[in-house]
Amino acid sequence: MTTRLLSSLILATVLPASTTDAQARALDRGSFSISVNGQRVGREDFTISGTPGTAGMEYLSRATVTWGGRRLTPSLWSDSSGAPSRYRVEVKGTSGSVERWMGTITRGRVSAQINTPRGEADREYVVADGAVLLDDDVFHQYYFVALRANGSSVPIVIPRRNTQMALRVSNAGTERLSIGGTSLESTHLQFTEPSGEVREVWVDSAGRVLKVAIPSRGVIALRDDPPAA
Repeated sequence: MTTRLLSSLILATVLPASTTDAQARALDRGSFSISVNGQRVGREDFTISGTPGTAGMEYLSRATVTWGGRRLTPSLWSDSSGAPSRYRVEVKGTSGSVERWMGTITRGRVSAQINTPRGEADREYVVADGAVLLDDDVFHQYYFVALRANGSSVPIVIPRRNTQMALRVSNAGTERLSIGGTSLESTHLQFTEPSGEVREVWVDSAGRVLKVAIPSRGVIALRDDPPAA
């Protein structure tokens, strides 16, 4: 990747956040407690904001996720349907190692630069129409997957694995969850990978994520407090 292209990517992922923050409207913010096999192991603090754009509402979601001996700081730009346009994430390990993934998703193609302790690499590949981005170990991004739950499947891009897959969608009905001591009604959605692994997601009437469970890994991310009215 040329220096000029890299500079353009950096500007594309930095400048919009600084120039639109003042106009942004919070769509959701909160935190999840993350547990594995019943033991609390981490936390995710996140915000999802919307800003009016020339083609409709533009979303920016950010988070700090700490668990499994790592600290992730993802930032995702997308349109009102959840289709991603830009993404960057930094992962810091307990040893001090740092990995970064930064790229754009336009015209059905991902163009990314990856920096790891082993060196730098460029990746470019075609993605399915209507794909949304869902990074491993980041839970608020299921908000964008749930936006597409009215169909039979949702194509997703998994950026740090530089891959994609289609999740089969099913609706398991409504359930009541206890969130921060408050009982809330939720819709229970199930997303099944081609491998058969199931990701379970509970959302409120506004589509805000209340709980995520990945039974095969024993992982549960449960919201600490009810979403703001």
